Amino acid sequence: MKALLRLLGLALLAALALQIYFVARIALMAVVNPESTAFQRSEAYLVAKNTGALKWRQQWVPYAEVSDNLKRAIIASEDASFLEHEGLDLEALEKAWDKNAKAEQRGRSPPAD
Repeated sequence: MKALLRLLGLALLAALALQIYFVARIALMAVVNPESTAFQRSEAYLVAKNTGALKWRQQWVPYAEVSDNLKRAIIASEDASFLEHEGLDLEALEKAWDKNAKAEQRGRSPPAD
């Protein structure tokens, strides 16, 4: 029993350490611009692999200098009905839940949107 409690304590400590790592990493990105994201690196690798060349240039600008239209476009790309709900699209969540439940009943992964 003592060994089980020790194992549980170590697992909780590891989970806490991982969460602290993620929070620290996000906080660091608020003051230090990351050179790239994991998604950018993945896409750059695919482009370089498929074409043999890659031209990549990015320039960080202050948030205030980013066009309001671009900010709205990013929100819309993530949630097209953003302006029509109170911050949480319950209908979309329900549809996603239904897809997952049906997929689990069939014993396979849910379909990608």
